[in-house]
Amino acid sequence: MAAEPLTELEAAIGTIMDIYHNYAIMEEGAPRLSFNAFNKMVTQQVPHFLKDVGSLDEKMKSLDVNQDSELKFNEYWRVTGEFAKAIWEENVLEVLKT
Repeated sequence: MAAEPLTELEAAIGTIMDIYHNYAIMEEGAPRLSFNAFNKMVTQQVPHFLKDVGSLDEKMKSLDVNQDSELKFNEYWRVTGEFAKAIWEENVLEVLKT
């Protein structure tokens, strides 16, 4: 039996997960993003947000809840939410201008 196609949201979540796994390294049985991998990922995947992020090192430290110098998926998910919020706010501002 063929699986049903993914919805747009399911596919988008899958893409976010795939990007994390493409940049993360496996350590102790779990994928993690190092500071260097995070910088590379942000530079390559969300270059339009770099002007708004400020220091990537400071951003990484603020996301690194347990202060282990790595981002686990739940910590990475927070930054994804921040990027989504920035896009949403920009779109709302554009609508309000019209």
